[in-house]
Amino acid sequence: VYSTTVVRRKAEQGGDYNVAIIELAEGPRLMSRVIDIPAAGVAIGMPVHVAIEQAKDGPLVVFRPAQ
Repeated sequence: VYSTTVVRRKAEQGGDYNVAIIELAEGPRLMSRVIDIPAAGVAIGMPVHVAIEQAKDGPLVVFRPAQ
């Protein structure tokens, strides 16, 4: 995780989520989300793994914390 921020929303709107800039090992950076962790728990320098999430509009590239 190169950079991260928390977007605050009311619980009835789906609750908080994070927006992160992920720096890939190959060098490029992309904007996405880190899932399976509370939004405020995402930290700069956190290692992550890519995942594909199915959304109503099609597949999304997201990330999960590395274990």
